[in-house]
Amino acid sequence: MKNKTVFFILFAGIIIFGFIFLIYGIHKNNSAKDTINLNKLSPIGQINKQASRLRLSEKPSHPPSFKLAVASMMSPVANIDAYKPFARYIGRALHMPVKIVQKRTYLAVNNLLINNKIDLAFICTGAYVYGGLKNKVKIIAVPVIDGRKTYQAYIIAHKPSKIKSIKDLKGKVFAFTEPLSNTGYEYPMHFFKNKGINPKIYFKRVMFTYNHTDSIKAVASGLADGASIDSIVYSYTYDKYKSVRLHTKIILKSPLFPIPPIVMPDRVNKRLRSKVKEILLDMSRNPKGRIILKKLNIDGFASPDISQYK
Repeated sequence: MKNKTVFFILFAGIIIFGFIFLIYGIHKNNSAKDTINLNKLSPIGQINKQASRLRLSEKPSHPPSFKLAVASMMSPVANIDAYKPFARYIGRALHMPVKIVQKRTYLAVNNLLINNKIDLAFICTGAYVYGGLKNKVKIIAVPVIDGRKTYQAYIIAHKPSKIKSIKDLKGKVFAFTEPLSNTGYEYPMHFFKNKGINPKIYFKRVMFTYNHTDSIKAVASGLADGASIDSIVYSYTYDKYKSVRLHTKIILKSPLFPIPPIVMPDRVNKRLRSKVKEILLDMSRNPKGRIILKKLNIDGFASPDISQYK
C-alpha cells in the first residue's frame, strides 16, 4: 500500500512538472514575438532611401498626348504665340494635352503626316495637292476667313518703286516662298510659264524665303523687288505692321483657290477624327472659341468640299 502511494505521488509530480514546463514555454515564445531586436533594425535614413529608390523605379503614367502641326504660314514665333490658345482649347475639349509642332517647311509637315508623327495639321493647299497627301490624310475642316473659304496669290512689289506690273520686274530680285507653296511658288511658276518667262533668266536673282511673312518683309525692306505670297498672310501682316502698309503694294492677284485645309492622318481612328471635327465646327458658337478665332483672324471652321482639292 505504501509503495502504491509513493508511485502515485511521483506520477502526479511528473504530470504537474510537465504542465508547468509547457506553460513556461508558451509564455517565452509569445514574449519573444513581442520583443524588438534592436540589432536587426535599419536606420530611418536607410529606409527612406529604399523607399525613394522604389518610387524612382516606378514609371509615371502620362495621359495620351495630341500633336498639332502648323506649317510656316507666318514667322515661327508668331505661329507658336498665335496657336497656343487654340491648342489649349482643343486639349480641354479632348481631355488630353495638345503639343504644338512647328516645322520650317511644308515638306517637313507633310513628312510628319505621312509617318504618323502628328495628329492634326494646318497645311498649305499646295502641300496637299502636290505633296503626296491625298491618299494619306483626311481633310476634316477648312477655315472661313472674311466670310470666304477661298484665298489668292498676291504678287507684291516695293511700294516706293515704279514697279506696276510683271514687266517692270524684269532684271529685278524676286522672292518665292517654297516649292510646295501654292501661292508662293506653284501659281507664279504657272503664270510665268504661260507668259513665256523663265525666272532664272528673266530676274536678276530669285530666292526662297520659306516663309510668307519673310517674303513680305523682304519686299518691304527692299531686299527683294517683288514676291508671290499668300493673300491671307498678307492681310494679317498688312493690318499688323505699319512698314508693310507703307512699303509694299499689290501688282497682281491670282484667281481664287480653295483655302488651306486642316487635315488628320488616315491612321487616326474615326471616333477621334469625328470628335476633332465636331470641336472645330462648333468653335465659332462657343464664346471662348470665338475669342481665340478672332486672334487668328478666322471666322470659324466649315466642312470641306473635297472636290475642290484636286
